[in-house]
Amino acid sequence: MILYLGLALALAAWKFLPRPWHPRFRLETRHHTIESTATDAQTDDVGRVLELLHVAYSNRFGALPGFAANPPRLKVRLYQNRDEFRHIHPGLGWAEAFYRQPYCHAYYSAQEKNPYHWMAHEATHQLNTEVAGLELEKWLDEGLSDYFGSSSVSSNALRLGCVDIDTYPVWWLHELATAPQLEANLRNGSVIPLRAIVTNSGGPSLHRHVNLYYLHWWTLTYFVFEDPRHRSKALELVKERGRLSAFERLIGSVEVVQQEWHDYVQKLKADLAQPHPRPCPR
Repeated sequence: MILYLGLALALAAWKFLPRPWHPRFRLETRHHTIESTATDAQTDDVGRVLELLHVAYSNRFGALPGFAANPPRLKVRLYQNRDEFRHIHPGLGWAEAFYRQPYCHAYYSAQEKNPYHWMAHEATHQLNTEVAGLELEKWLDEGLSDYFGSSSVSSNALRLGCVDIDTYPVWWLHELATAPQLEANLRNGSVIPLRAIVTNSGGPSLHRHVNLYYLHWWTLTYFVFEDPRHRSKALELVKERGRLSAFERLIGSVEVVQQEWHDYVQKLKADLAQPHPRPCPR
């Protein structure tokens, strides 16, 4: 029995525990230390995008009381491709990147039009924790990471709020609010009640509806930060962690906002369905 137990534990360790990894080199940027097995050009590209993300994040949240103006360099581990990332970190399920303090782990996805959106998402989690010192409710923590991670990148800026359709979860947007009317979508399951989203309680199984939850988290955050009716209250909502009580005081009753958000989602879907131009707020 001891032998069998030992074999079972060894098998579990082989299947789930991280394996040794040996970075080829290290790149230091102004705010990041990147250990990498990607190419020099790919690593430089990721370093550039991380710095653009840092600027955009600082511009939006630098006024937060816990924001660290000069923190230690943030640590990133960049893998050359998905196969290496999966080999080093088996048992990740659907995750394409992850943040586990102090490292943001991601791979350079050369086959995708946007090769670093997974990394940008997790790097935003890192910024939330290590730079802004935030402890957010689930919807806002994931929503902010989607909000930054799905914003388009130019040569010299992350265009916050300008949606890149070649990013997650944007490419699944057709699964959200599939009918024109809110009540029909609540019945058909393509909309989860916003009270369940904001409280992280009472909704369908996250395991079975991962994409749908991420779509709600992203679009609700996008709505709060970009809709003219609410964006002036967004920073205060972040200060109060996105809790239900703060949401209803600053943004409005969840049941009322649910209809506003649904209308906003329908317009966003229509805008993004147009090939040019992609919608860029303000």
